[in-house]
Amino acid sequence: GSIISVYTGDDVSVTALTDDGMDELEQMLKDARRSPQEWNDFLDSFVDDELLIARIKAKSSR
Repeated sequence: GSIISVYTGDDVSVTALTDDGMDELEQMLKDARRSPQEWNDFLDSFVDDELLIARIKAKSSR
């Protein structure tokens, strides 16, 4: 997998990306930045915070 979870206690875990997961994320970001429309589609698909999306889009000159 690209994402792993390490359990450190009864209900405590840490989730992280593997090296493959980092490569996949880098490729997703590279693809998303090909055009302003693809960047906005990426934000709308993967960011679950409307205020954060609005702040990013306001600063974006993509």
